Amino acid sequence: MKGELRSLLLPELRLFNEAIKGILSSPLSGKLGIAVSGGSDSLALLLLGAVSDFPVEAVTVDHGMRPEAAEEARFVAQICQQIGVPHQILTTKIEANGEGMQAAARIRRYALMAEWAKEKNVGALMTAHHADDQAETFLMRAARGSGLNGLAAIRPDVVITAEGQKLRLLRPLLGFTRSALAEIVEKAGFTFVSDPSNDNPHYDRTHFRRLLKASPWINRQHIAEAARYCQQSEEAIEWITAKEAAARIRKKGEVLYLDPTELPIEILRRLVLRAMETITGNTALRGSALSRFIRSLQQGKKVMLADVIGQGGEYWRFYRAPPRKKAVL
Repeated sequence: MKGELRSLLLPELRLFNEAIKGILSSPLSGKLGIAVSGGSDSLALLLLGAVSDFPVEAVTVDHGMRPEAAEEARFVAQICQQIGVPHQILTTKIEANGEGMQAAARIRRYALMAEWAKEKNVGALMTAHHADDQAETFLMRAARGSGLNGLAAIRPDVVITAEGQKLRLLRPLLGFTRSALAEIVEKAGFTFVSDPSNDNPHYDRTHFRRLLKASPWINRQHIAEAARYCQQSEEAIEWITAKEAAARIRKKGEVLYLDPTELPIEILRRLVLRAMETITGNTALRGSALSRFIRSLQQGKKVMLADVIGQGGEYWRFYRAPPRKKAVL
């Protein structure tokens, strides 16, 4: 079966193997995992992974959120048996948190797969994010006014943490379109399942997916390339910021001092963020409030943001604000 599959998918397989080797800067410790839901994207990933240059195992998570999910997981298991890929189904129940069911399901799914990867000696888990996903994410974040980090969108190699579990994710399909992946599944003679949530108008992504579908003149792969340039630019700016932080930020007692002279505003903004994060541990500071905070410091003012007091001047000073006094009733 694998020999026949390899022959059928040879052109796509070459691109796939090259993509993985391009992502991996050093030899991988352990096997590659494949996250498979049964949709066309993840089935294409499974088929390519099965005949790739790498040892693989597959995993499917049944969240119990849809009645047909258990049957879909068994459907994936049958295909894995057919093509000779070890496979495991992980089951769980999802309870909504403050971010909603979809966010809770995503966190739980990755936590379960991280545990599975550790047990199976899987060094990295491949997911089926592709060029259309990249384009949708890029446009969604651009519409929200994201900076470079947000516009970098879906990175090909990233380590995430879910419920305290770390998991390395690889996205080798970012150079493939959704339609190309569906063609891979059809060429191999398999069917796939459809997730109704992909068409749910409740989610922003659905609207951007429809926009792209109705706009064939928008080249998904060009947008994916733009996201890659944003990622490279983000990495370059972070490299510069780290060097400037080492040279310009000093701590004396409970106070951090920053030399702000002759810095581009973006580097200055990131240095201020680093100083504030060092004091409070808060990594979520963004947007117009931070811009106003920096403008006040440039004017030599004393100002507070997110429990940090900043004082402008030749050297900017940052320290934690004293606790607020509770009102006496």
